Parts: sequence; C-alpha cells; structure tokens
Amino acid sequence: MSTLARLVGFGLDFGQGWPMLTPAAPEARVVLVCRASAAGTWAATGAIEQWRRRAGMPGSMTLLGVVAVAASPRRPPRIATERLQLLRGWTPQIWRVGWVDALLAADDPRDVGAPPDVEALRTAIWQKIAPREGKR
Repeated sequence: MSTLARLVGFGLDFGQGWPMLTPAAPEARVVLVCRASAAGTWAATGAIEQWRRRAGMPGSMTLLGVVAVAASPRRPPRIATERLQLLRGWTPQIWRVGWVDALLAADDPRDVGAPPDVEALRTAIWQKIAPREGKR
C-alpha cells in the first residue's frame, strides 16, 4: 500500500496500471497519483489520455481526479506546473500534496501523521465517494 493510501486511510495502490475489474467488482472510482515533476506529470498526462480514450480499460471507471505529490521541498519545475494546468481541463479535480520530510525516515507513515493537505484530500475524496456508497 502506498504512503498516500496509508495516510488517507482508504484506497489501493495499483502501481502503474489501471485497476483490473471483475464481474464481482464491475466499477472502480480512481484517483491518479503522480509526483509534481516532469516525469511524474508526463506519466499522468499519458494515463489521463488513455482514460479519455478508454484504451484497453475494462468495465466502468470513474476518474475522480489527480493528486500531485511534491517531489521535493522546492517549488515544482515549470514544466510540471504547466502539465498540471493542462490536466486541470481533462480531469474533474487536481489536488496538491506538499513535501513532508519526516515521511522519509518513517517505517509507517501513520506514525508521522497526516498533514493538513492530506486531511483535506481525505475529506474531498470521501465526499466524492461516500454519497455513492449509500446508494448501493
């Protein structure tokens, strides 16, 4: 499970692929996560384009948004910021999560605790999925 999934307390990390859906789980609500770097935003751009075309995607997937995690304590490079601006027009939501130096030395990120931007992310995602959970 990824650091971010542990900090928000829900979700699964599917690595660099889309979730594989089965008849038992015919729908997925997806939040893409990338580093706020040139390579990270390039990968997110490709994933969003794949989702927009539904290329090779099984079943029904709802993209809730993209989380851009700071790649360092410094300001992100201009190319990363520009790509995130582009993605803003292609995805319902872009969230940003800042750098937390203490997480580098933590065996379990929950020992460090969730910073305010992660708490806000947790609330925002939960508000998007909780109403749908009640309809099942």
